[in-house]
Amino acid sequence: MPEAEITALLQHLARSMVKQAPKGWQQTSISAHAHEHGVGGRGVINVLANGRSRPGGMRTPEYLKQIVELDDTGTGELAVELMVHPDGRYEAVTSRTIAPRPGGEPGHLYVLRPGVRPPDSGDLHAGPADPTEAGDPAQAVRLLWAYLRKRAEIFGWEAGRLERFSDVLPAPRDAEEIAGLERQLGARLPEDLRALYAVADGDGGDTGSRLFDRHPWLDLGQVVAVHHADRWWASKSTWRHHSLGPERAERPSDGRVRSSADRPGWIVFAESIGGDFLAVDMDPAEHGRPGQVIRVGLHHDEPVHVADSVTELLHLQLTALQQGDYRYDAATEQLWIHSEPPRRHNPSTTDAPDGDGAPVHHVQVTCDAELVSLTGHPTLTAVTARSADPLSLAPLRNCPRLYGLDLSRAEVDDLEVVAGMPGLLWLSMRPQQWHELLDRAGRPPGLAAAVLTGTPSPAALAAWAASLDGDEDIRYYTGRLPENAVSQ
Repeated sequence: MPEAEITALLQHLARSMVKQAPKGWQQTSISAHAHEHGVGGRGVINVLANGRSRPGGMRTPEYLKQIVELDDTGTGELAVELMVHPDGRYEAVTSRTIAPRPGGEPGHLYVLRPGVRPPDSGDLHAGPADPTEAGDPAQAVRLLWAYLRKRAEIFGWEAGRLERFSDVLPAPRDAEEIAGLERQLGARLPEDLRALYAVADGDGGDTGSRLFDRHPWLDLGQVVAVHHADRWWASKSTWRHHSLGPERAERPSDGRVRSSADRPGWIVFAESIGGDFLAVDMDPAEHGRPGQVIRVGLHHDEPVHVADSVTELLHLQLTALQQGDYRYDAATEQLWIHSEPPRRHNPSTTDAPDGDGAPVHHVQVTCDAELVSLTGHPTLTAVTARSADPLSLAPLRNCPRLYGLDLSRAEVDDLEVVAGMPGLLWLSMRPQQWHELLDRAGRPPGLAAAVLTGTPSPAALAAWAASLDGDEDIRYYTGRLPENAVSQ
């Protein structure tokens, strides 16, 4: 890697930050992440003589883009942490395994084991009590035809324009092709959706009918491609975006859909131009049915139940047309259904014990008594502790599913207990807590992601990462600007 060129770019970046800093600045820093498509992060922060912070502008993205182009340590986002001092000294860290703390709070995440993903809370739910599909293949085909006929009536089509499915929809593939594509998919389609593909191979995409309420119905080849492509909308299933907080509910609203970011049994069959998708769910939770329709994508942190089957979805849409619950554009033959989509569930962010035997997953504790009540708990997965009085973590020692601890806002007497938790994957602490743990007991053996809270200098960040014995993907740079570059 051309370290000299990267050092020169960091110096240019430091010089630009100093030039834009306000009078009397005591420290200027930038926390950014860059990749081949652009630059993000919190931008420049200037610390003044009175200790207050003042945001600056990120007017130097080209330097960051050039650093990414020169850094040949891997792919994905590159974190750049740069701090400049009034005497002209600057220091920086670049890394692809360190990232700003998720949620925008001060701190950094260090991914120690990139191959290990966060536990999927959807796995905690039981499978469907009724494993049969709610859809009816013959009824689905009849409803699709009735729906097309109703659309033709709304648009005022002349008699004879719609006599068969192929008059408005792409011709279906033959049975052998459908079976072959389903094998490539690696998951079975529900019977009613398979029956629809036997009469039409989607609806023609963006230029077609957009039958499922403005969501183009994908042809089977597209279904296979999307199923095996990068599920970008499920990025929160990686440590870089993981949080123990209210990013996603720990259990579904009514037990029909598993509270996952993505699952192999979710098969996308229609998509909107806005980044949302309709999928059939072949892996439902206890009160769901295989083949139910869910909505996932950009605007949904959690899956939303839409209908018990594709058959029911078609029935709902046809009923809306029959009741006049729509608007349309005759010139473009586009139709919008007004029926309100299912509302997103927004439960309490913490699944605390409630005495009714319900599963407990993520708990916030403030005292030892609350910790004692969790001793050996079979379903507990994560704990956030907040207390000015010292706590004992001993009750958590034998919780079999516990993977995440946030101790950054708590005082703890026995941090060494953490090192004896073999299932612990995610740990957030303050700098002094990390020093104490590593001095007393060392790093927890299975730790996959570590969070350092606060605003450490690049030198302190690099030293903390080195103390965790992670990989070599952390580079520390230091230098000094010419005297005339920092004079006010």
